[in-house]
Amino acid sequence: MDNWKTEHAKNVEELFAGIDAGDFNHAGEISDRYTWLHLYSLLRLADELDDGQELYRQIYDVAISHGRSCVRRKVQNGEKVRIVFLAISAAEWPAEDVYRLLAAHDRVECDIVVVPLMDRDVESRRDSYIQTRDYFVKNGYAVREIYDAESDTCLEWSDIGGVPDILIHLTTWFSASAQPCWPLSFPLRCIQLYIPYGIYVADSADGSFAVNCVYNCGFVNMMWKVYVDSEKNREGYQIYGLLKGKNTAFSGYAKMDPFYEKRKYSEEEIRSLWKIPEGQDAAKMKRVIIAPHHAIAGYGGILYSTFPRNAFFLLYLAKKYRDKVSFIYKPHPNLRLRAVEAGVFESYEAYDAYVREWDSLPNARVVNESSYMEIFETSDGMIMDSCSFIAEYLYVNKPLLFLKRNGQAFNRLGTELMKAYDTVWGEDYCAIESFLQDTIIGGRDERKTLRESVWKKHLDYASLNNCMASEYIYRDICGLLQ
Repeated sequence: MDNWKTEHAKNVEELFAGIDAGDFNHAGEISDRYTWLHLYSLLRLADELDDGQELYRQIYDVAISHGRSCVRRKVQNGEKVRIVFLAISAAEWPAEDVYRLLAAHDRVECDIVVVPLMDRDVESRRDSYIQTRDYFVKNGYAVREIYDAESDTCLEWSDIGGVPDILIHLTTWFSASAQPCWPLSFPLRCIQLYIPYGIYVADSADGSFAVNCVYNCGFVNMMWKVYVDSEKNREGYQIYGLLKGKNTAFSGYAKMDPFYEKRKYSEEEIRSLWKIPEGQDAAKMKRVIIAPHHAIAGYGGILYSTFPRNAFFLLYLAKKYRDKVSFIYKPHPNLRLRAVEAGVFESYEAYDAYVREWDSLPNARVVNESSYMEIFETSDGMIMDSCSFIAEYLYVNKPLLFLKRNGQAFNRLGTELMKAYDTVWGEDYCAIESFLQDTIIGGRDERKTLRESVWKKHLDYASLNNCMASEYIYRDICGLLQ
């Protein structure tokens, strides 16, 4: 038997022995020695057991009932309920207002724990961690540090206040993070929920990515609640998920709440966000985001990045239009790693030199781990081959050019949203430059009405729910505190 099967079989045996011994008969009294790893192991072996999936659903219900009972007992005893957000990046932080609302609740102690990403090289891991930690500290969040960047080691939860009562995840890719932050590591009394950091539009060519990595992945089947961005994606959980979507809620995408209130930016604010050449009128400079994805050679079954075909052409455009366009180079956080893995650059140093060339231009700035909401609002357009931005950028209704390659695929939501955008092949330099000249500089935005129509049909959650997504999620979590 494979090693992973042996370990999972051992965990399932412990779980079954506990069930036979009556350890799961009384909600609120289950020992902490039973963790979500036990349920995950059952999930991994469910197809090899008689009625394994139904058994999983039954024990899942017991575990959730146990967690809710533990929270309710703390509230009844007058104790504060500890809620922790696991943040991986300021750029991927989708829960600003949810955090602020919970932090103000008189029954809650609310913290941010910044998670180191272990699938990156040590230098990138440290840099992203420090940038993310500093962002949250600077902006007044209560931050507890579980990672020592200098020694590249992690603390235990007992070192930072103990296991939380409610844990809020922001990504499903838990295996990329430090193991103490994996959902499997926590006792069943820890209620876990998921606020996605992006809107799901991606799929693999064979359709397996959306099913196995989104709608029916082990992670979502352990969550008390998954807050879903759109009705189309909720249907995906209902059709393909082991729990048939019963732990999902259509809240909308909380990260987009601020876009419902249009904000005006001063020239000073524009210049603080965008690099405007000395002597140039900021109002006359167009502003364009360049956002390359990291999936060059394939990652999790998806292929999106056209970066090897146009990395230096896009840099050339920034140089050519230095008097007309200000650019922000906004790569996916994993692009540095994937570009070297795929041989686009021979070393990290070579990629870093490329990034420095962007940053050295009088009309270009590099943005990595910081928030990009203000950049979206103040931009005039985007050129990219990314995933979630396909949906997110519709909230500001600006022109977007999507760069195509063979192997790209989308789920049902993504397929509908792509109808709103211009698309060209990633190596079609003439078409890319024409978009820049005609649509951005020339102002001939012929898809504005179509984009608004697509957004209203698929993504306008505030109109459908009569509230912001953050308020929806906050009220739902508050139901646990009663």
